Amino acid sequence: MRKLSVQEFGTKVQGVWLKGDRRNPEPETFRVILPGGDIDVVRTSDDDYWIHVRVNVPGRTSHSDATLGKIIDARLDIAGKHASDCDEGDFSHPDLYHLAVRVASRRGHEGH
Repeated sequence: MRKLSVQEFGTKVQGVWLKGDRRNPEPETFRVILPGGDIDVVRTSDDDYWIHVRVNVPGRTSHSDATLGKIIDARLDIAGKHASDCDEGDFSHPDLYHLAVRVASRRGHEGH
């Protein structure tokens, strides 16, 4: 397994580039841990990717010292359609191009 390196992708943006090259394999799962949860990018056996957003909740958290979190907002962006007009039925829309999920640590957003 090849070790991933963090790169600069512009002003105030760092990340890793997952290329999906079986000849030079990268980790099957790449995880980012943040206050309140984590994000996993998981390569499937047919070289698609699942992106998982998980928040830390009692009984479902993998480590005991984790800050609890919650999902406080989400958005779908579809070409030609306003985000406020989208709903969960639009996940299969052919013009869907962006998903956004807002995660807050419970210690920082008690009012949401």
